[in-house]
Amino acid sequence: MSESEKIKLSNRILDGIRKAQREMVERKAKLGEYVVIADSNGEPRRISAEEALKLYRSK
Repeated sequence: MSESEKIKLSNRILDGIRKAQREMVERKAKLGEYVVIADSNGEPRRISAEEALKLYRSK
């Protein structure tokens, strides 16, 4: 596998992970559930999925 093929594969995998995370947060938001994220210090923080969705959309 060439270096460019490795990069393309890596990008496809990362895109798939991002899509799965977004879909999970959207589903949890519809159900009124919470998610755990890391704050700026790396500490876990529990927030509503709706709030997390707003964070994802602002990036």
